[in-house]
Amino acid sequence: MKFLLLLIASGLIQISNPDLPQEGPFPITPRVFHHPKNVVFNTRPYNMDLFVDFDENEIESVSLFFKTDAMDNYVEFPLKIIRARYRHQFNPLITPAKTIEYFFVVSLKDHSIYAAPLDKNGYIKVVKRTLQDPAEYFKWKLSQRR
Repeated sequence: MKFLLLLIASGLIQISNPDLPQEGPFPITPRVFHHPKNVVFNTRPYNMDLFVDFDENEIESVSLFFKTDAMDNYVEFPLKIIRARYRHQFNPLITPAKTIEYFFVVSLKDHSIYAAPLDKNGYIKVVKRTLQDPAEYFKWKLSQRR
C-alpha cells in the first residue's frame, strides 16, 4: 500500500494531463509484458499474467495493484512465478464486481522499477474491464455476424 501511495503522490500514475512532460517515469521495454484480455466474464475466473524477461536473481518483487468497483483503493498482491509467468487469478464468484482495474509493478534489486502496461510516454495505463454476462456477450457476438 505504501508503494501505491508513493506512485500516486509522485505522479507516476497519470490521468491525462497535457501539462506533464512527454517522457514518463517508467522505461518502456519489451522485458515486462502484459496483454490484457478483451472480455472478462462475470462467471469465470480471469488470469492476469505478466511476463518478465529478467533473471530471477535480479528481481526484488513483482506486484499486481488491483481494485474493483466496490473498493476505494488499490490492493497490492505480491506475485510468484508460475510456469514462466507471474499470475494472479481473479474469481468474480468469490469477489463479486461489475468492473475491475489493475496494473503491474516490477522492482529489481538494483532499485530500478518497471511497470505494465504503459502508455507511449512511459506512464502507467491502468487496465479497466467491465465484467460481462457470457450469454449476453455471445448473443451480441452472434448478432454482429449477421
